[in-house]
Amino acid sequence: MDDKVFLYNLVTSSVALLGTEEYEQISKGEFSSPEVMEMAVENGFVVPYGEDELEKVLAIQRMNNFSTRFAGFQILPTTACNARCFYCYEHSYKPEHMNQVTADSIPAFIEGYMDMVDDIHITWFGGEPLLELDRIASLSGELMRLAEKHGIGYTSDMITNGSLADRAIVRKLVEQCGITQVQITLDGHGDEYLRRKAYLSEDVTFDTIIETMDSFVEYGAQLLIRLNIDKDNFEDCLRLIPFLGERYSNLDSVMLYAAPLYGTSDRSSFFAEEELNDAYREVFRAMIDAGFIQTLDGLPLNFNNATCSAQMINNFVITPTGDVFKCEHLLADESQKVGTVFDGILFNKAMTQWASPDIPEKCRECGFLPSCQAGCFAAEALQFGLKRCPHIAYITDAIIDAAGYLLANHGERIER
Repeated sequence: MDDKVFLYNLVTSSVALLGTEEYEQISKGEFSSPEVMEMAVENGFVVPYGEDELEKVLAIQRMNNFSTRFAGFQILPTTACNARCFYCYEHSYKPEHMNQVTADSIPAFIEGYMDMVDDIHITWFGGEPLLELDRIASLSGELMRLAEKHGIGYTSDMITNGSLADRAIVRKLVEQCGITQVQITLDGHGDEYLRRKAYLSEDVTFDTIIETMDSFVEYGAQLLIRLNIDKDNFEDCLRLIPFLGERYSNLDSVMLYAAPLYGTSDRSSFFAEEELNDAYREVFRAMIDAGFIQTLDGLPLNFNNATCSAQMINNFVITPTGDVFKCEHLLADESQKVGTVFDGILFNKAMTQWASPDIPEKCRECGFLPSCQAGCFAAEALQFGLKRCPHIAYITDAIIDAAGYLLANHGERIER
């Protein structure tokens, strides 16, 4: 694309490929026809006089955060896990398992929101949630019954390492527990995956996880595969991408994405800000070649209409002991508790903080605000990773390279 200019707008999620002469004309406010000007305005490349894009983005964020159409609950039936991932932020959490008293109180707590919203969504998380399969099954059945009673929609997903599920368990999760999407993380292929996950049981193999993923696809759940990458497993993950592509790239129900590993400790294997472009250039190209990115929509060029879930007024995290928080990253901080399933929610200091978040001036001035929605408060508070900023803010060159590679090698036409 040496003679072309690639434009993308994170507010409208629009892209355009222009000749250099055409770009220079438009950048000067010169249009070849009224139709071209109308198209430029419609796609956000020209902003009407008097419109404030920043306030538009923040207004949409506030509407989403304070919407009463939706309530979300992330339930941790346990904080225990059968793996020992070195990067896990939950090492500081005490392993807890949900008791019957807490389990009996959760449905009534969630039902209290059912007359206020149109839909509820449950995310099963941990620890490793499948250590408490029976608890998930019983709670899911009761929550689905209550949602039907109140005439509202019910959806649920799960974040799991997949090691404790066989085909029968997957079928139960999908057909009886209403799981419509599952996220499974891979840290490499074969032995590298097992080395980094450090499972407590030697019975778990890489093939175990692949079989679980296959089963979720077979029973109709959406499968979200996350690759955790750092410098030590990077080449291994690049080899893993085509392996997964041969298995899943032709399926609309499977999505693959890569996330850089971070931690609260100083590890030389983590990618620095200035190294992310080079890393993601290779990742994007591998995903394009493997068939996971087939159109420009597969690149992170879109307006993020889903803000930080902790900022959403009706979104909560429920711990195994029945404490309620807004953010799963801050469960070790007692001051972040906003209530319990036994006594309800308090509009305390922590709740006020999330209900009225400050937008830093640097975020207001950043072009990535429509995508990151002012980033991650927890990362900034705990001083890990890139602090508040997401990695997308540091991979612009890689995104542009991927768009050019897609257009040049896979015949993609720009259509939105």
